[in-house]
Amino acid sequence: MQHLRSFAALAAALLFVASPLAAQDNWGRGGVEVNVSYGVLNGIGNEYVDLDPVAFEVDNNHYFAGRLGYVLNAGLGIEGFFGYNPAASLLTSGQGSSPEVSVMNYGGDLVWNFQPESAFQIFIMAGGGQQQLDVDPVTAGDPASESWFAWNYGAGVKMFVSRALAIRVDWRNYIAPTGPEATRAFFNPAVVDPLEDEGLSTTEFTAGLSLFVGGPADEDGDGVADTDDLCPGTPSGAAVDSDGCQFDDDGDGVVNEMDNCPDTPAGAAVDANGCPTDGDGDGVFDGIDQCDDTPAGAVVDATGCPTDADGDGVFDGIDQCDDTPSGAIVDSTGCPADSDGDGVLDGIDRCPGTPAGREVDAEGCGEFEAALAEGRLVLSGVQFEFNSADIREESQAVLDRAATAIRSAIANRPGISIEVGGHTDSVGSSGYNQSLSERRAASVRDYVVSVEPSIADALTTRGYGEDQPIADNGTTEGQAQNRRVEFVVSGDD
Repeated sequence: MQHLRSFAALAAALLFVASPLAAQDNWGRGGVEVNVSYGVLNGIGNEYVDLDPVAFEVDNNHYFAGRLGYVLNAGLGIEGFFGYNPAASLLTSGQGSSPEVSVMNYGGDLVWNFQPESAFQIFIMAGGGQQQLDVDPVTAGDPASESWFAWNYGAGVKMFVSRALAIRVDWRNYIAPTGPEATRAFFNPAVVDPLEDEGLSTTEFTAGLSLFVGGPADEDGDGVADTDDLCPGTPSGAAVDSDGCQFDDDGDGVVNEMDNCPDTPAGAAVDANGCPTDGDGDGVFDGIDQCDDTPAGAVVDATGCPTDADGDGVFDGIDQCDDTPSGAIVDSTGCPADSDGDGVLDGIDRCPGTPAGREVDAEGCGEFEAALAEGRLVLSGVQFEFNSADIREESQAVLDRAATAIRSAIANRPGISIEVGGHTDSVGSSGYNQSLSERRAASVRDYVVSVEPSIADALTTRGYGEDQPIADNGTTEGQAQNRRVEFVVSGDD
């Protein structure tokens, strides 16, 4: 009982000292280890001496152990051990209780600690030392003490309650080639021949507390020594990796403990809370968004760039007319306009400004507009008074249309010039026909200018007489075709 009280006092003293020291978490799980433990020791006697005429064994009793070692950063350690089983009974077969005995184990081990920076460590050890049996003699001649060499090996666990204080549990097996030979001989005096050699196997189970002093510093207490810590100053309680850095599972630069959006896709820009931002509100995160100023409402692709399916320059989602034909001019809503109302959209219409009701082709041009767009308008039906340059009333309508077409052509192509050319058939002399063609060309110019004054500066005149027939002057039909007025476009190429 006295030994038990002594051990309890020792353990209490260690806890008293360890409590303030254990708060120094920056000491680390290494350096000098001081351990006190309590347990049982089995195997002295019993099977070891079963073949002796008088066998004996040590009654299992309180076993107190202590260890002093040094743990290196890499996990390798050395330690000395001492174990003491006090005031046990030595039980002999057929003789009842015998003297009280005490058993001691002492020696040294090499220790390997797995995961030395972990809060839960498994370790193994192996070494050697002495075992000693001390007998309290009750009769003269009892053996007083004897010892023998023993190898040992074992394993255990350390469970750290702080970086400097751990609960330690050990299992250790001692293997001795010989054992307490003198004690065996004492209990078997009638045996003349030497007793048969027996190997001794002893098992020890203990649990206790270990205090670590002088291990590697860990100022932020994250479990990674300062010398290995790539992220010093980690907040208390934060989980860290083997480099002492807090985990950031989604790789967004905000550690898990502070990340309110833990599944951020790779490449996305995030705020201080680890949540991705979307500056233009298009649904594609900044950092992934390659078009970061997308207007509100626009449909975007996976890269955050707006789409324009009909290619009209107005983004899908904003475009209210999403099947606009190519080339058409559209308004801000993506819908095409038809300024002259001819059914051909602006941008496609080669002849904008077509008068209302005028029949046009697929390019928005009437017959005259189309001819001018091609560079030449030929009017063979213009009638003049006989032997005169005066225009007959029935020809005014066609010239009215020509004037409107010329105005439209000039408006669309401001740099052009238009020559009004007069042509005759071959009836009469060449000189007369030349003069007549010049006068008629001038008369036509004057008329169309009177209809559309804005075209005056773009018009010139020229008479060609009978020199450029387009049909056979030997027939009445051919002569009628050769009596014509042509509007020929030049410039603006």
